[in-house]
Amino acid sequence: MTADSAALLQSHQHHANGTHLTRYASLINRLPRHTAHLLIAPDQEALRHRSSVATGQQYSVEYLSQLLKDKKQLSAFPNVFHHLERLADEEISKVRVALFQFEFTKEEMSLPEPEGDVQITTEKVFVPAKEHPDYNFVGRILGPRGMTAKQLEQETGCKIMVRGRGSMRDKKKEELNRGKPNWEHLSEDLHVLIQCEDTPNRARIKLARAVDEVKKLLVPAVSFLIWLKYLSNI
Repeated sequence: MTADSAALLQSHQHHANGTHLTRYASLINRLPRHTAHLLIAPDQEALRHRSSVATGQQYSVEYLSQLLKDKKQLSAFPNVFHHLERLADEEISKVRVALFQFEFTKEEMSLPEPEGDVQITTEKVFVPAKEHPDYNFVGRILGPRGMTAKQLEQETGCKIMVRGRGSMRDKKKEELNRGKPNWEHLSEDLHVLIQCEDTPNRARIKLARAVDEVKKLLVPAVSFLIWLKYLSNI
C-alpha cells in the first residue's frame, strides 16, 4: 500500500468514526430537555465535544470508560432509547476491538423471572499459563486499568477476579501470603474466579455467558503467536 492510499484509507476511517459519533450526539440533542438532563448530565457537553473532534480522533481507554458510563446511564431507561442504545453498543464494540483486539458477544442475555432464594454461585476457569508461559494472561483479562474485566462484569452481571499462582502484581507479597489463611488460592494454578449473586435459575445463565467470554480472553492474540513463531525461526 502506498503512502497516499494509506492516508486515504485512514481519512475514510476517521470520517466514518466522526459520522457515527455525530449521529449519536444528534440523537441525544433531540431528546426532551428534562429527559436528556436525567440521562447524560453532567457529561452532555463532553459527549458533544467528543463528537465535534471525532475526525482524527485516536481511541483511548478514557474514551471507552466514558462510553461505558454513557451506557450505564442509558440502562436506567430500559427499552426507551433504542437507537441510542444501539449506537452506544456499536461504538463501544468498535473501540474495544481497536484497543484490545477483542469483542464480547453482542446478543443480550434473556433472563427468566427469579425462582428461589438469591445465593452466591461461583465458577473457576483455569488459565493455560503452562502452555503459553510468556503470554500476559492477567493483563489480557483485566485490560488497561481493569477496563476489560469491568466491562465483562457489566455485560454478564458477574464478578470477575483473577486468582491463583501469578495473579498478584507484587510477586514478593504473593510469596509472603502463600499458605496463609484467606490466601489459599495462591497455592492453586492461575485461574479466573467468576462469582454471581442471583437466584439459581438466573445465575446459571449469567455464569455460562461469563465463562464463554472469559475463555475467549484465554486464547492468545494472533499477533503474539506470530511473534513467537518469528522468534523460533531466528
